[in-house]
Amino acid sequence: MTDQSQPQSGETNNPLDDLAEDLSAQMSGETVEVKNSSVEEVQGGQVKMINSAARSLHANAMDMHESAVAAAQVDSLEMHESAAGAVAGKTITIHGGVVGALAAEEVQATDTTVGLLMAGKVEGDVKALLTPVAAAAFGAAFALTLAFLRLLFGRKSK
Repeated sequence: MTDQSQPQSGETNNPLDDLAEDLSAQMSGETVEVKNSSVEEVQGGQVKMINSAARSLHANAMDMHESAVAAAQVDSLEMHESAAGAVAGKTITIHGGVVGALAAEEVQATDTTVGLLMAGKVEGDVKALLTPVAAAAFGAAFALTLAFLRLLFGRKSK
């Protein structure tokens, strides 16, 4: 009878090894710092922007301070006094920022304005100008207005 709690022939069955391997794969890419400059595209595992602007950004983790980005796709984002056109991510934290369109699993915000907000969970002080419910109401009102105008002006006189 063999004892299976002991690794055999140098093998280990530690589940933490698998987790560490997965986390390392997610954090692949280099660490990139953009400071006092304007760039077209930024890609990296961890990105830090300070007083900078970027057109496109792809990162696992990003930290923005007084910066702007047109479009960002991130797993984790922390914004401080920054602006973004469109952001898609998992965990987004915003301290005093403006975002045009934001889609995330979880959003934590203070003193933040968002044009279109789609999130699973929102905590904090965020002012959303257009939520999915408001967009549906706006669409329904627009459709009713078009139908009314069609009835009003669509009749032909004989």
